[in-house]
Amino acid sequence: MSLRPKRDGYYQNFMKLKFNNYYLLILWRLVLAYLLYSACRILFIACNYSLIENPSFSQIMRMMGGGLRFDTTAILYTNILYIFLSFLPLPYVKRPKFQKILKWLYVVVNFLAVSVNLADTAYFRFSFRRTSMTFFSEFTGGVKIGKILADSFVMYWYLFALAFVFLIVLIWLSGSYGKECRPLYSSTVGHDVKYYNATDYGPKFYIRQAIALIITVPLFIIGVRGGATRTTRPITLSNAGQYVERSTQTAAVLNTPFCLIRTIGKGKYTRQDFYKSYEEAEKYYTPMHSYDVGEDLNNDMLNITSSTPSKMNVVVLILESFGAENMDFLNPSLNKQFTPFLDSLSREGILCTNAFANGRKSIDAVPSVLASIPSLLTPFIVTPYANDRIHGLPYILDSLGYHTAFFHGAPDNSMGIKAVTHLCGVQNYYGKTEFNDDSQFDGAWGIWDEPFLQFVGRTVSTFKEPFFTGVFTVSSHHPFKVPAKYDKILPAGKTPLLKPVAYTDMALRKFFAYASKQPWFKRTIFVLSSDHGTFWKNAPQFANPIGNTRIPIIYYAPGFIKPQRYTSVTQQIDVMPTVLDMIGYKGKFFGFGNSIISEKHRTRFAINFTTDEFQMVRGEGDTLLVRGDKGLTAVYILSKDPTLQHNLLAPGSVSEGTKPSAGPYYGHEANPGIRDAECLHRQDEFFKAVIQQYVNRLIDNRVH
Repeated sequence: MSLRPKRDGYYQNFMKLKFNNYYLLILWRLVLAYLLYSACRILFIACNYSLIENPSFSQIMRMMGGGLRFDTTAILYTNILYIFLSFLPLPYVKRPKFQKILKWLYVVVNFLAVSVNLADTAYFRFSFRRTSMTFFSEFTGGVKIGKILADSFVMYWYLFALAFVFLIVLIWLSGSYGKECRPLYSSTVGHDVKYYNATDYGPKFYIRQAIALIITVPLFIIGVRGGATRTTRPITLSNAGQYVERSTQTAAVLNTPFCLIRTIGKGKYTRQDFYKSYEEAEKYYTPMHSYDVGEDLNNDMLNITSSTPSKMNVVVLILESFGAENMDFLNPSLNKQFTPFLDSLSREGILCTNAFANGRKSIDAVPSVLASIPSLLTPFIVTPYANDRIHGLPYILDSLGYHTAFFHGAPDNSMGIKAVTHLCGVQNYYGKTEFNDDSQFDGAWGIWDEPFLQFVGRTVSTFKEPFFTGVFTVSSHHPFKVPAKYDKILPAGKTPLLKPVAYTDMALRKFFAYASKQPWFKRTIFVLSSDHGTFWKNAPQFANPIGNTRIPIIYYAPGFIKPQRYTSVTQQIDVMPTVLDMIGYKGKFFGFGNSIISEKHRTRFAINFTTDEFQMVRGEGDTLLVRGDKGLTAVYILSKDPTLQHNLLAPGSVSEGTKPSAGPYYGHEANPGIRDAECLHRQDEFFKAVIQQYVNRLIDNRVH
């Protein structure tokens, strides 16, 4: 690097920071971007210190360090054009005019990135989150945006002034390429002398550029994803949760360009105002729970005696890809040998035979099961609302004196589960790192289920009671392999998934065999649920938008839960309310689901989302309602039509053109799910209330 200005007019620039090494210049500019992002983060923390709950110095340092992950993704995305143009193996790349274009491309892009970061320094106090793409959906016209910007300029003039300072810094410190050139030829037009360097465009130049480009591509992919391992999922907003103590602090870890980029095409929630207010919607449905447990519980489901602990331990196991299709006890016509242990466990507890997942990905299951928050429209964790305060089951139990922990045998950042569990209130996380034996790593997703579940059992046995423990298995995931020693022993099925399912079932049997010998076992409620359904098409009743969300849910507590089959509709978001009822929780809480043992909340439903429509199963599982932007689009009677062949709202159906007030909808005996038009109307009113409560509460930051 040289600060000496050159005599040649060819290199004259009002900037004097010049680099003789071309690749060093590119690196320096990326480092400069990091420095400016960090400066914005420091300013953000300083200006919003009280709003992010007065973090300590050590907490701030953790935020700054964690923020580098998100800065990396944002910097690489925003500078993608500059980076790849810089490495093109073309003869004009290092010529002054092209270098000037690259410099100003870099300056403009990063000035805009810095500017939106600065804007959020002020805007955070109004939104309590980083700005995302949903910000633009809140404004329908340019006049309103223009007025906001005009008012903001007056109120926050100092931020605009600081943005101008940052622009000057960018122009000055971004530097330029200043290598001396040996003339290949020169031409003089007036006083203008042009030089072309023969050595710059020889074979070595093209080789260097090609090598640099080849190296840059994988590094770029690793950077934007947030990690290099196979198990790493693209970093999302919720990953910020692992670097903070309180959810309000996640905004300090994130940066605004990252939030904007990650929410493009996602989470474009618009208000659903079927009803004028939350209070009006609550006439049909409310996620607020404020009843006293013990007054309205179904005593046929629990065996509460004088010896029952006042605070039962809770263990929740989320099983990878254990869709109902793969369960022997839920699909005996297809499977008879893959889940013998779960089959036996289902006969000793509450087996939910009509259960549904609220999402379609592994990460969707965590907020659904642990916090009674479904993933609708888009996965909850990638929405701009993922860092709102979440008073999940671990959070509530922690307030009651429970030790809280979560086990997932994958690397820490796999699928963002560590971050989400932390936001839900989990205090202690155990993953591949804590297991500390890579010889048991499956080479893809994490530690094999058998050794990891034994690790879970041993570790839990050291916990002080009462405790909450969550477990997420990994082995029944693509590429659907099992340890070599079991490959010839375990049964193979019609689909590749079934052998890994059999392996995890065996691992669960060994886990429960160990747990049953521990003193805490008979004081523990176990909940088992799949994370999502599967998509194999060997069974037609599962090969449709609602069938492939069917999952098992089992509640098991020896001597406490009475064995039975629960045939009403239930879902993952019912787990938290149900567990709180089982342990005798008497406080208020927020959750979109309902307890299956509460007699007060009799409305049974399951809701999830397809590509562009909500779908809801009601009552005993007879009725499926599908709702799009323009209202109900389909109604099916699942008991008669499990493969969804007969949409009762389709042209030519008996219900075509029928209005809620038009009398009988269709025959009660033939269609037990819906008795008449008024019944359908009531079900749709409930459907709309659930949608409005979910969407609007996310927008209004009222998911707690």
